[in-house]
Amino acid sequence: MALPSVATTAKSSHFAAKPRSAAHARLFKAAVVPDSIDDDVSTVIEYPETEEARHAYVSPQTKRPVTEFQYRVYDACRQVPRGSYTTYKAISDHLGSGPRAVGSALAKNPFCPLPIPCHRVLTTDCYIGGFSGDTKSKIFWKKAKLEKEGLGFDDKGFVLPSMQQPRFFDSFK
Repeated sequence: MALPSVATTAKSSHFAAKPRSAAHARLFKAAVVPDSIDDDVSTVIEYPETEEARHAYVSPQTKRPVTEFQYRVYDACRQVPRGSYTTYKAISDHLGSGPRAVGSALAKNPFCPLPIPCHRVLTTDCYIGGFSGDTKSKIFWKKAKLEKEGLGFDDKGFVLPSMQQPRFFDSFK
């Protein structure tokens, strides 16, 4: 299956001699592979499009309304095409916020896997990062979802070097 072409304006800060985090490699080594892997990348959950629907929506995960900031993060994340990835930093740069705030919003994403593919958001050093607020076992779900979409990883949880720049997306609208 051919992957969509992704036009990028990759910022040099994402690929300029970025050292791999030893802490990330240790996290991946310490992670526990769960008994079952959820690699679903096709289930679509209804996403509130109108202002009225957004104000009325209550997340089944948190039992709270989704905040305006969370919707801004989700709206950016939904632009990342299948077979590509972005970073918490790229989204935060687009929104004028911080990468941790983006990660916090995505950890509470009630619209996963689609239309808000939060599994396509990685750390700046191309490490797989957390998934659903978990860094111990659900990262294998995230890895399986991304591999199903054509992204490859090394044995430490980093995107393969040959895929890092060509698959990176930061053309947010």
